Amino acid sequence: MNHQGSVNYHELLKQYQLEVDFIEDYGKVKKVYTKSGVYALKEVEEVEIRSHDFIRKLQDLQHKGWMGFVPIYQSRQGSPVITHQNKGYYLMPWLPNTPSDERDIRYHKLFQELAKLHGTSSKEVEVQKEDIETHYNGLKTTWEDRQKELEEYVMECEKKVYMSPFELHFCTVYYEMTRAMEFGFSRLDEWNTEMEEKEKIRLVTIHGKLSAKHFLYDERGNGFFINLEQAREASPIHDLVSFYLRTLRTYPLTSLDSYEWFATYEKHFALREEERLLLHSYLAFPEPLYQCIMQYRHQRYKTELEHMQSLIRAYWLTKNIEQVNIKIFEVDQQKKIAAEAAANAQSTD
Repeated sequence: MNHQGSVNYHELLKQYQLEVDFIEDYGKVKKVYTKSGVYALKEVEEVEIRSHDFIRKLQDLQHKGWMGFVPIYQSRQGSPVITHQNKGYYLMPWLPNTPSDERDIRYHKLFQELAKLHGTSSKEVEVQKEDIETHYNGLKTTWEDRQKELEEYVMECEKKVYMSPFELHFCTVYYEMTRAMEFGFSRLDEWNTEMEEKEKIRLVTIHGKLSAKHFLYDERGNGFFINLEQAREASPIHDLVSFYLRTLRTYPLTSLDSYEWFATYEKHFALREEERLLLHSYLAFPEPLYQCIMQYRHQRYKTELEHMQSLIRAYWLTKNIEQVNIKIFEVDQQKKIAAEAAANAQSTD
């Protein structure tokens, strides 16, 4: 496929001095076969380039020594991004992405490289007390409003003589949701207390859309990130939370692999206490279940069976995330107990 709509990719790729033999369409990514090799041409919205300026961030990271992203080629004019019809395009080598590693090993490599990204870009910035209070109050108010909505809906369901299958299942899991919300609120309150004496916070460059699909391998088995258009400065927990939300949408997990990925991350870049508290709170709040339930209550457009399937998937996701969250919490508590015991033993010597 050489054309799509009015875009002439052959002409566009001449800006990279490439003689194109064939182009395969993978949506926003085109696999470009040329006499000099195989390339990936990525289309992005021009506003993404302007608002996030991810190319500059990648160049800064490269200067600091982090090379964990697929390199981006420059055009004949020396630009890493070319524009055409309000779209941006950039060119990369096409990676085979056929590692021999097991799935779990691949995830460990991803988290190790993520830790390197966060560690390389980490910096301290001053924080105003007003900004902390604004974040705390805004998040707590949002969660309290959602908690109230769920309370109202469970009371509404329980008044019915005959509940629908969806309503019955919601009432069944509601108690678990309240326990999760309590844990989330308690960690959020602890975070706010922890931040009272803080004058600085730690920011890193986050991937912004982290998933296993955005971590590819070359012929030698080295892993590299792609799709960094949403890279920006934020707390490191943003990548962790978003990754688990995307990755754990599966059947109930019986292993602790997802915790071990986090443990790998922390071997190379450990979270601070305030970051851990905020991570716990975000992971604890049952947002996927809330969204699924409110969709059924206010915007019902699927069949009862489809809504039930969505509810079950959201429940599995919530429980999978809960398993990771609890394990992180338990390990931290064990470490604190061991540290206190060691300190007491030393004081008695």
